[in-house]
Amino acid sequence: MRCPYCHAPMIEELLDYIVEIESQEITLEDVPTWVCESCDHTQVDEDVIEAIEDMLAHLDTVQAGSEEE
Repeated sequence: MRCPYCHAPMIEELLDYIVEIESQEITLEDVPTWVCESCDHTQVDEDVIEAIEDMLAHLDTVQAGSEEE
């Protein structure tokens, strides 16, 4: 994969991914992320983002269910 900005090669690394939900930051560890070897631009594949969104939607559903009890 090449960087969309400087066109240098990108390597895959496991990095922290921070998500903010209702003013609260949640850190997801070891998320597969592409990192440019030249300009340090980072990019997460769409399928990884979809998996994170699915997980967060499930978490929201679980929290909503526990609040009803």
